[in-house]
Amino acid sequence: MQYLTAIILLNWNGSSDTIGCLDSLQAVQGNFCVVVADNGSTDDSLDRLYSYKQKSDIRIHILPLGNNYGFAKGNNLAIKYAQEKIAPDRYLLLNNDTVVTPDFLAQLQKSETAHPDYKVFTPRINYWYDKNLVWLCGGRLGFGTRKPFFRNRNSQTTSLPDFLPVTFVSGCALYCPASFVDKDGKLLTERFFFGEEDYDFSLRMKKEGVCMACVTTSVIYHKVGSSISADDKTRLGRWYMYYLGRLICARQYYGRFSFFLIRTVSCLNAARYFKKCLNSWKDALNISSRLMSEAKTKNGISYADFRSLVVEHDYHSKRHP
Repeated sequence: MQYLTAIILLNWNGSSDTIGCLDSLQAVQGNFCVVVADNGSTDDSLDRLYSYKQKSDIRIHILPLGNNYGFAKGNNLAIKYAQEKIAPDRYLLLNNDTVVTPDFLAQLQKSETAHPDYKVFTPRINYWYDKNLVWLCGGRLGFGTRKPFFRNRNSQTTSLPDFLPVTFVSGCALYCPASFVDKDGKLLTERFFFGEEDYDFSLRMKKEGVCMACVTTSVIYHKVGSSISADDKTRLGRWYMYYLGRLICARQYYGRFSFFLIRTVSCLNAARYFKKCLNSWKDALNISSRLMSEAKTKNGISYADFRSLVVEHDYHSKRHP
């Protein structure tokens, strides 16, 4: 059986990347359509996407969201649209800064048929800038951590299993049944404006006993980090968000004592990284202290938090939960 798959792309001021992804999808084998949700772009993205749709050989739905809702909510709104307008059998979340191979979807569905006990799949994700180098083949959840499989290994010289059971999948490329979406069209937690929604998803799948796998014969290429600049201040804010998101998840999914241990170790590790960015132990420890406090009190990371950390580079003012 060939399932109808809704491929979800989220665009924010990145139409060149999105169109590059759509170009690669033109050659993809299988029964699918694409929903491109525009997350309140302020450039000419929508005009370019509508123009592209007119000459496309694949089915494209464009959903202008009007505001920047972040990664999780933006994807959920696109899923809800697909749920109401298309009623697909499967969903595939796909970063807009990826390029796919023609058989990537067919390989996912082939593995799904061969392994009916597995419900969530991810392709092998290689770097766009070095197409033989693995960025991610899924990973394994540890004690408050996640370990990527085959990161930075050469896929041409490394013996990769065709089918790799995993307990962590990235939101960069996540394939699952439509039944995993609730009646409101939500697949991902909306507690996080940006980052760690896939960690939360993976913890939830593990808790519910859902089997997940990476299909390494299904290959896509990822322009890693193209949506966010890479200066030290931005990296620091981004990593603070990631640490905080992971700790918020740990507080939800682990017991009180386990959370205490995870928080302590994570904040010590974070302090060392903050020191590299700031070249000051005093500032690094102050920010780590803020992380310790917010990990106990905050229930999510809002757009205001995102702006404060990544845009305004305000690492010292504690925000209310």
